[in-house]
Parts: sequence; C-alpha cells; structure tokens
Amino acid sequence: MANKILEMKNIYKTFENCEALNDVSLYVEKGETVAIIGASGSGKSTLLRSVNGLVRITKGEIVLDGEVIASSNEDTEFKGIKGGAIKQKNGSTEAKYLPDNLFKEAICETGMVFQHFNLFPHMTCLENITYAPIKVKKIPKEKAIERGLSLLEMVGLKNKREEYPAKLSGGQKQRIAIARALAMEPDIMLFDEPTSALDPEITGEVLSVMKKLADRDTTMIVVTHEMGFAKEVADRVIYMDSGRIIEEGSPEEIFYNPKTDRLKAFLSAMIKTN
Repeated sequence: MANKILEMKNIYKTFENCEALNDVSLYVEKGETVAIIGASGSGKSTLLRSVNGLVRITKGEIVLDGEVIASSNEDTEFKGIKGGAIKQKNGSTEAKYLPDNLFKEAICETGMVFQHFNLFPHMTCLENITYAPIKVKKIPKEKAIERGLSLLEMVGLKNKREEYPAKLSGGQKQRIAIARALAMEPDIMLFDEPTSALDPEITGEVLSVMKKLADRDTTMIVVTHEMGFAKEVADRVIYMDSGRIIEEGSPEEIFYNPKTDRLKAFLSAMIKTN
C-alpha cells in the first residue's frame, strides 16, 4: 500500500444517459508504467482525465499519493494537503471532491500530456516549460530556467529554447509538452494518446523520450494505440471496453495469452490495421 501513488476504487462516470465508466478499479505503484489500451470510445481517456479532475467522477473514490481527493462514501473525511479534517456529508451517492484550493494543490502532483500539445503559442519553448513552476510552485526564476534547460536537453531540444511553437514539428511540440509537464516535478505523469496527432515517421521520437522516462522509473499512465510501446515498455497493461476493465496483466499475459474473446478480437484488429 505504501508504494501506491494512485488508487481508483469502483469508479463510475455518467454523461447524460451514457455510462462512460462502469465500476472501474485500478492502482498504480511508484515507478510503474501502466498502459491502457482499447478501441476508441472504450473509456480510456475518460478514466485518465478523472485522475486530475478534468473529468469529475459520478461515483467511486480516488486516492492520490495517500490523499483522498474524491469520494462518494456517505461520510467522507478529507484530511486536506495541509492537515485538518474536512468532513463532507453526502446527501446522495454522487462523488464529493476536496475543496478547490486543496484539490488544486493535490493535482499539482500530476503531469498531463495531451494529444494536441496545448503549448502557449506566444511563449518560447523555455518559457512554456518554466511558466507553471514559477507562477504555481513559486520556484525562483533562475532555478526554473536551470531545470528547464536540463529538461530541454533530456528531450533533445536544447537548441530550440528560444523558438516559438509555430516553428516546431508535431514531434518537437510534443517533446516540449512532456518537458513542460515534467518541470512541475509531478509524482505521476499522465499521457493521453500522446502520438495520435503525429505523423507515423515522427512518432518514434516521442516514444523514445517516454521510454527514457520509464527507464528512469518515472511513474506513468499511458493511454495509447501504440501496441509496440505497451508491449515493450509497460510494466502492466490494462484493456478497456465499454467503460470497463476487461483484462489486465503483464505485457506477456495481455499480448501473448489473452483470456477473453473481446481482447483477442481487439488485438487481431490492431494487427490488421498496422
């Protein structure tokens, strides 16, 4: 239990009349890379985005780094990042969250990388990376710049420090987005199909950076259609369909010994597509 960065227990999410997540439970341990695979619309991105509140769950409980940040238990006691019990009594089963100020502090421990980069177009690469550490974490500018340059070197783009996003390729933008997320020194990195918007010939440069992070024991959840990455880099693979986790296990178990017909059909379709 002590090594679990994230626990999600019996998570439900309903959009109007559509149940996007149906009784999903998972955990992520420190230093682990978890890949989530499945067809479009299976609930992968909804689950990932519920970790940091971009999607608010309907029912269930989320524990991030030992802190309850959302729960639909009737008597939920939120301890808060800085101590002091906050008791929110539910009149229904809908999930309650930490108060906004404490919730924002909690999710600073997550780093998010989106499909479409979401870089600030009016800022240079280095400014994109250093903005949040300076403004949110109040890190001294000199220290933030030093960390930013180190991250630019790590993603192979130190020579682009003064470039604006408009002058970068898609792969370069995504590598800057990864560096920006890492600049906040999060406990867990969340990747939402980070290569889906990239041309196939430049996908490898982004996956190479992610593999480097995995080799450094960075804790990661990766929603991906890249089966090769999931097979070679992930410690655990989760297969989702229709808002549920259908199978999970090691890459060897998922890719070479699938137990359900649904996973077998999905893997077969992916092979034909590729």
